[in-house]
Amino acid sequence: MVTPRGYRLLNKIPRLPNVIIHNLVERFEMLPNLMSASIAELDEVDGIGEVRARNIQDGLKRLQKQVLIDRQM
Repeated sequence: MVTPRGYRLLNKIPRLPNVIIHNLVERFEMLPNLMSASIAELDEVDGIGEVRARNIQDGLKRLQKQVLIDRQM
């Protein structure tokens, strides 16, 4: 199951409703699975279309970069 950290991370993506976050958690179960998901895999999740899938993937990449930058400081 995705840790609370995964929920917090997903909540940082703009305009991502809680029901979508729940659907992502149900589908991918663990944060690493979600982080490596393709646009097509995200698009398969209930309530997510291609545009939202791209926004989720971009948001996750942006947050991942931010974490790496913060760790280097």
